[in-house]
Amino acid sequence: MRPLGVFTGGVAPSQGVESAHGFVGFSEPADLDRELAAAKAAGQWVLVDYYADWCVSCKVMEKEVFGDAQVQAALTGVRILRPDVTQTDPSSRELLNRYQVMGPPTLLFIGPDGEERRIQRITGEVDAIQFLSRWNETMERG
Repeated sequence: MRPLGVFTGGVAPSQGVESAHGFVGFSEPADLDRELAAAKAAGQWVLVDYYADWCVSCKVMEKEVFGDAQVQAALTGVRILRPDVTQTDPSSRELLNRYQVMGPPTLLFIGPDGEERRIQRITGEVDAIQFLSRWNETMERG
């Protein structure tokens, strides 16, 4: 049962479905690998937003950060990935362990070279202004 299936067209997130605000949602590590490889091949920046249905801060950020027009404009052309770690299962643990993420919300900025800009990582809830500040700083540093 997927009570929030409406946000992904009723398709399981492990199928790499584009959801609200252009996020590609999934719950399998292989999907993360595939999306990161495609972004690197295309020379794209990647925003990885670790998300869980039970994460209240994730829902606040979905509305107040990713629903913000300035944030949406700043992310034009960026591949936006949303690993769903709602379940406590091996796939979720592997998705979290891949980048040593403690839990959601955590935002990773991955450059066109496929490398995370670790110093720019956001852990915890931020507002649109804080997000844009960190994003712009990341873009300036390259």
